[in-house]
Amino acid sequence: MAKTFVVAVDGSKQGWKALDMATVQAQASSADLIVAHIVPFESMPEALETWAEIEGMTRDEMRARFHQKRALGDHIVEEAQKRAKAAGITSVRARVVEGNVARELVELAADVDADMIFLGSRGLSDLQGLLLGSVSHKVAHTAPCSCVIVR
Repeated sequence: MAKTFVVAVDGSKQGWKALDMATVQAQASSADLIVAHIVPFESMPEALETWAEIEGMTRDEMRARFHQKRALGDHIVEEAQKRAKAAGITSVRARVVEGNVARELVELAADVDADMIFLGSRGLSDLQGLLLGSVSHKVAHTAPCSCVIVR
């Protein structure tokens, strides 16, 4: 039975290290590899929406920033696919999903019946992780499969 590994990439140093480790493991076990980038998107709390208005940021500007993040996510997974293929992985798929990072990553792993998730210990949102709990911690505690958290 073919194995499937999911690796979260966000452009951070730890994200690229997670890709490297997932690639090595996928090659050793002939696993399919799914490179995933989750574009953080939550409904904006009323207080933040008010703050955006005070700062003069319109809904259109907020939408434009979101679309920039989506385009960056597309670029990151394309680069991750190239790196994995260059390392000899023949079955590499990409997913860019929008939503709560930890929840969407866990749901993706469940949807594809993943055998393992690889992700960095810290991504690009260190401050949020310190305040609300890290994505890697949430994923490790809710994932339907084993997780490798890379430092």
